[in-house]
Amino acid sequence: MVKDPFGLLVVFSGIVLLALFLGRKFTFARKLSPVILILTISAVFSNLGIVSDEANFCGRVIDFAVPFAVCLVLFKVKLSEFKYTGLAMFVAFAVASMGTLIGVVLATISLNPFLEKLIGPDGWKLAGPFAGTYIGGSLNFFALWEGLDIGNPDLFAAANAVDNLIAFPAFLFLLTVPEMLMRFYPEAKIWKTSQLDLSEYDQQSKPTQMRVFDIAALSFMALVVMFVSGWIKDGLLAEYMPKLPTILLITTFALIIAQFKFTSRLEGAMELGNLCFYMFFVAVGIRIDVKSALLLAPVLFIFAGVLIAAHLLFVFGMGRLLRLDSRVLAVASIAAKSGPASVMAITTVKKWKHLMLPGISVALLGYAVGNYLGFGIAYLLKFILGAG
Repeated sequence: MVKDPFGLLVVFSGIVLLALFLGRKFTFARKLSPVILILTISAVFSNLGIVSDEANFCGRVIDFAVPFAVCLVLFKVKLSEFKYTGLAMFVAFAVASMGTLIGVVLATISLNPFLEKLIGPDGWKLAGPFAGTYIGGSLNFFALWEGLDIGNPDLFAAANAVDNLIAFPAFLFLLTVPEMLMRFYPEAKIWKTSQLDLSEYDQQSKPTQMRVFDIAALSFMALVVMFVSGWIKDGLLAEYMPKLPTILLITTFALIIAQFKFTSRLEGAMELGNLCFYMFFVAVGIRIDVKSALLLAPVLFIFAGVLIAAHLLFVFGMGRLLRLDSRVLAVASIAAKSGPASVMAITTVKKWKHLMLPGISVALLGYAVGNYLGFGIAYLLKFILGAG
């Protein structure tokens, strides 16, 4: 059994490499999220007794990896790119975000008795990560999970699996239905989507060059943001706002630093950030009790199903009232859930190239606001439910 920190670090690296290798090599693995592969392999290793976390190495990895990765990913959010959004996509994204918040409120309130039986009085906390992931993608899910101090690796594994599985039929809907609905969704003149020149974006989207200087600079800036945020929280704000999540300070400072030209020239932030997230997934996976995770999954399926149904009904219902193009609504919904990469893939496949840049810009906006909205709705539900 591997249980010393150095041995566990070797195992962590090996699990990440194995999951990425499987994703490259086999079709079935490509259809799964790398997150699911890593969590599954890690849980198998742990439940078979191959690894053990007696040294609490996993806890230290989790405490470091999430804020560090959040900084790196947010360093890529440039407010200047919002010039590509356009009024139609911005309104559609606002509608999609509101639909998510409504869905989270409905799911949490209607299922609260069942959530309390499974995870105790903190069921309201689940609203945060699920709101975050359907406004800004998985980045916000992980940040809010840590920021709300939910813990419970079994619940995390079940929630992440459910989130990935239930997103699949939603994506099928968003890929197929909008074109069928086009005649019922005539676009008002005020929303007319302009044909944007993609040459500037194509210039920016060349393959990443990993340079040592860039990696060193990005790492230093992320560590400084983490250090300063922790110092401000513990040294200046603890007395006045003891429950303020440090991740909100980290989000704010990272977004500010991202606007400087020096930061925009650095490459490799997403790659380094993803690697940190993958190490975080291994740490969570090693702590999973598979039986407990399976017991939690059914209620979470219903929770996510209510959220998705409310989100889609609100998006296409309000979109019809506002006379927004059904394709714009679909891209805004996909941007909220899956981020820039999915927007690029789907707008290319569907030949909606004029919606690529607007979709990417609102996806980046989701990264920026997802944490704030997630914490806000979670604490609002805590007040509504009268949780302690």
